[in-house]
Amino acid sequence: MNSIVPVMKMHTKEKWGWFYLSWIILLFSFSINLIIGIVTSGTEPIYTGGMASIFIYMLAAGIGTLQMFQFAIGLSVRRKDFYFGTTGMFISVSAANSIVLLILSIVEKVSDSWGVSLHFFHLPYLNEGSLIEQFIIYFILMMNMLFLGFVIASIFLRFGRNGLLVFFGAVFVIITAVSFVLTYFEKWGIFFHWIAGHSAFELSLWMIPVVLLYMIVSYLLFKRATV
Repeated sequence: MNSIVPVMKMHTKEKWGWFYLSWIILLFSFSINLIIGIVTSGTEPIYTGGMASIFIYMLAAGIGTLQMFQFAIGLSVRRKDFYFGTTGMFISVSAANSIVLLILSIVEKVSDSWGVSLHFFHLPYLNEGSLIEQFIIYFILMMNMLFLGFVIASIFLRFGRNGLLVFFGAVFVIITAVSFVLTYFEKWGIFFHWIAGHSAFELSLWMIPVVLLYMIVSYLLFKRATV
């Protein structure tokens, strides 16, 4: 634990990258939509996917750990300590962001969509569960994006640019193959019916094994990574 805390403190020095920038982007998007709602006097409900920006940013933040890793190694930080310290940072950031998103969702609901029919933080389907379920949804999504970025950074560290190209090529082939199979056997209807039959909370639980896989893969790659 004593060796992990310094790594977390090292991450927290990048306040702009971890805390400020993601919320500046999100709140800027929210402000634009709020202005539109005010101009239109809320005559038409506004549904926006602007909240997705903070989750996309978490992917970039996960990839950005590459630079911090190189800096940490220069300070003789062990790979194992960096990994667990970074994991602790991911958990902390995901929890903090999830709490703020949940509070904003509650405020949006109580304020009757900000008085202008703007649905930005409180969305149908996504926010239909209990407060605990909504928090878990946000938290798992955050962790998923952060560790996906961490895996991408790990692949680059271990195998370089060519390895990264192979990885994205393999992902593209897999997605194309799955899409072809679903189309050829006319299974898209069954697929979407299965999704519709589950709540957002239930679907988020399916991401837990994916997050665990990301954690294992990134750990194994980081142990063998070169700077």
